[in-house]
Amino acid sequence: MKKIVLLFAVLLVTSCDEEPSPEGSNSVGDSAEPSADTAQPAENSFTPPLSDADIERTPSNTSKKATELTRDDISNLPPLPDTVTKEFIVELWAKPHDDKGLIEEFADGGIREGVWKVVSKRGPRKGELTQTSEAKMILKTIDRRYQVWEWREGDLLTYTVTTYDYDASIYRWWGASAAPEETSIFEHSGRRYWRNLMEWKAVNHPDPEMQSTMRTTFISEDGKRFKVVGEAKRNGEVVSYSVGEFNWESELPEEHRSRGPK
Repeated sequence: MKKIVLLFAVLLVTSCDEEPSPEGSNSVGDSAEPSADTAQPAENSFTPPLSDADIERTPSNTSKKATELTRDDISNLPPLPDTVTKEFIVELWAKPHDDKGLIEEFADGGIREGVWKVVSKRGPRKGELTQTSEAKMILKTIDRRYQVWEWREGDLLTYTVTTYDYDASIYRWWGASAAPEETSIFEHSGRRYWRNLMEWKAVNHPDPEMQSTMRTTFISEDGKRFKVVGEAKRNGEVVSYSVGEFNWESELPEEHRSRGPK
């Protein structure tokens, strides 16, 4: 249980991808439900990173349009398992990268496959980010519908899988520690706002009194940079906050393109 809590801390609370918002603005966890009458940006435009206030707008119709465009092909996608296990995640990671026929929800190029450097700043709350760390992430796409990555930070090694669930009309994200003794799975669900903003919320946090939220902003059209802000609250009080940056460093190693990693 200690390790799964650490996974939440690293991937939900400590992920870094969005700069702190100005003092006085709402935090991620305080965002209100978006209003339904806000105009949408042009479909082919790339909007700049959004402030906390901007998230209080209607979710992007990108997912809806993508679902409509791919509806005829959904039946041909590998089905989601009834229960996602650590073995399922690890087996997906072992498969070679394949971006052919990728579902529209991931085909916009927001995140590029390859090797990434992640710099995180963490602390008990916004304005008190006293810890800095670096991680390495390798990302690839599998079976038309999955983004899979390996995350290394110090002695912590995790594998995560994201996809779009057409039945539930949400993005889903699962992760597990590579440690043999740890079999727990963390899960969170996500929604897309505009073209380049997503918000994730923990589904099965090991601490029932904890609410974790992560907001991802894609800030380059070539898919080589994105930002994340993470926040955790216990009984409505912020207990952990993070901000950082994900920067693409190099192409996906050949071993991940032609066969499973050694």
